[in-house]
Amino acid sequence: MNIRRSLMIFALAMSFGVAGAIAQEHQMEQAPPPQVEMDVSDAQLEQFAEAQVAIIEIQQDFSGRLQEVEDPEKAHELQVQANEEMTSAVSDAGLDVESFNEIAMAIQNDPELQQRLTALLQDHQ
Repeated sequence: MNIRRSLMIFALAMSFGVAGAIAQEHQMEQAPPPQVEMDVSDAQLEQFAEAQVAIIEIQQDFSGRLQEVEDPEKAHELQVQANEEMTSAVSDAGLDVESFNEIAMAIQNDPELQQRLTALLQDHQ
């Protein structure tokens, strides 16, 4: 996967709220947290990037599968399976879903953090 495509995919995923899809599965009834700047370590950002890449791959896989399904029940089952796999991808990267979502929100609100993530993704290409 080339750098430009990786960055474009990341930007699209962030704009569609990948974190939101996972958060829905684990959402608790409480007021949204205030927007607070978060110190994200290089290690956390690395874990986030790893999870994000895996989540994008899962979304692409299940998107194709969902297009082929006409039965609403089967589509729901696939969506549940996709959410479970995305949650596992976050765990496999060494984060919990709450931390992943917090980092995603911090990235959306912090241009410097966005640049760090972009540089990190470029270094891994």
